[in-house]
Amino acid sequence: MRPLSIILFSILILACEEERQEDKPYQYIAYYGKSLRVCAEGTIDLTIDTDSTINGTWSIKAKDGFTQNEIGPQVGSGQLSGSIKNDQLYVNLNPGWTDNNVSLNGHYGSEIRGGWYWSTISGARSSGSFILKK
Repeated sequence: MRPLSIILFSILILACEEERQEDKPYQYIAYYGKSLRVCAEGTIDLTIDTDSTINGTWSIKAKDGFTQNEIGPQVGSGQLSGSIKNDQLYVNLNPGWTDNNVSLNGHYGSEIRGGWYWSTISGARSSGSFILKK
C-alpha cells in the first residue's frame, strides 16, 4: 500500500505544479524586424474562454534603445483581446482603437511563437517576431 500512496502523492504534487504554471503570465520577448535584436520585453496574462476567445492584460517595456516611435504602442500596459482558431493565436494589444494597433499572430502551443505587427490608418509601420513562454 505504501508505494501506491507515494505514487498518488507524486501525481498530486505534479498536478498542483502544472496548475500554478497556468496561473503565471507569459513572458513576452519581441524582436525587431527580421533581426534577433530584442526590442521589447514584458508579461502578457491571457484568459482563454471555452469558446476560444481571449481577454487579458499586458505590461511591456521597450529594450535596447527602442522607443514607441519604432515599435508602436506595445510599450506600457493595457487590456487585450483576441481568439484562437485552428491552433493560431490572434491578439490585439489595443482593442477598441480604430488606429495605431499592435497585433500578435502566432502558433498556439506550450510556447507561442509568431509575428507582431504595428499598423496605423496609413498602413503597416513596423513588425517583427515574438515568443510567449511560461
